[in-house]
Amino acid sequence: MGSVAITLLMLQYLRTSKLGFSARNHNITCIQSERQALLRFKQDPEDPSNRLAARTHDGDCCKWDGIICNNVTGHVIKLQLGSSQGVFASNAEAEAYYLSYLDLSDNDFGETSIPTWFWNLSSNLSYLNISRNQFQGNIPDLLTMIHPPVVIDLCSYNFSGPLPRLSSNVAAVDLSNNSMSGSTSHFLCYKMNEPMKLEVLNLGNNLLSGEIPDCWKMFPRLVAIKLCDNNFGGEIPEEVTSLVGLQSLNFSHNLLVGTIPDNIGAMGSLEYVDLSTNNISGEIPPTISYLTFLSDLNLSYNKITGKITTNTQLQSLSASSFLGTELFGPPLTDSSNAVKFSPSAGKNLDDRHEVDWSFQSVELGFCLGFFGVLVPVLH
Repeated sequence: MGSVAITLLMLQYLRTSKLGFSARNHNITCIQSERQALLRFKQDPEDPSNRLAARTHDGDCCKWDGIICNNVTGHVIKLQLGSSQGVFASNAEAEAYYLSYLDLSDNDFGETSIPTWFWNLSSNLSYLNISRNQFQGNIPDLLTMIHPPVVIDLCSYNFSGPLPRLSSNVAAVDLSNNSMSGSTSHFLCYKMNEPMKLEVLNLGNNLLSGEIPDCWKMFPRLVAIKLCDNNFGGEIPEEVTSLVGLQSLNFSHNLLVGTIPDNIGAMGSLEYVDLSTNNISGEIPPTISYLTFLSDLNLSYNKITGKITTNTQLQSLSASSFLGTELFGPPLTDSSNAVKFSPSAGKNLDDRHEVDWSFQSVELGFCLGFFGVLVPVLH
């Protein structure tokens, strides 16, 4: 797949999953109990975005902006109320148990834990985006999401505690920019005999520690992994190289040691690799020359040594990809690698990869440039 692979993947989620894009049928009106629940749910009477003003003028909630109903039953199946700018009542249960799509991102629920009724909806949900609110506390296990593919966006919160266990039907999850702690083994490896449908994983910028798990063979569909800006130690597990469909790998800004896996060349779909600002040593494996799609590699600020292999795609990369190491040879010059190891310098260098974009233009809302290197800016 090319540079728009992730965008196309997410569009496919929307087209093939039960996200409730039903045409409006004007002969169907909403269920009155669901209408009353929606009115209770919206706490701010001023509604500054004017998204929900129609509520006071039209008794049919299926005609309200951001609300979509099933065109046969009249049940509310989609709430698209992101960036409504109002204050929602976190203790008012929505009572919309037929929801398959819930987007409440960029709103204000106050500094509270996620309401329990959110999780009561989970058996029907295929898309959940409640990112960039003020929720805090622990995230419960999300094992009841049974309608694949499931997309979950819980980034940019004050969430803490261990990572939740996920249903095997989850296809994309973003838990980045929280304060999640502990290891990832129970999160990734607890279903050893059940292949997972996960394709996109972002756990970046948390407080996760321990070693990176070695159960990657359970995730044959993965195309993007982002574990950067945590406290992972130990070596990069060789089993990562079993992910032959992976396009983006970001383990930067951790405490990793050891060497780059010798069999990295087996990951023939890789386009982007960032291992910068760790304590990785040894030489660059010769098999890296097999990565014919590799267009962006960052090994800077590690303890990697040796000569950069000639007559490979590595010569076409920026010299900044190898700064702060003990490597030599093109594209480095005699002076370009004089900068010694500096985590802060590595952070600044790494920022060149982080394009500020989101999936919101395709209604997926992943925050903070989630794997932005794989796609062009969508704005």
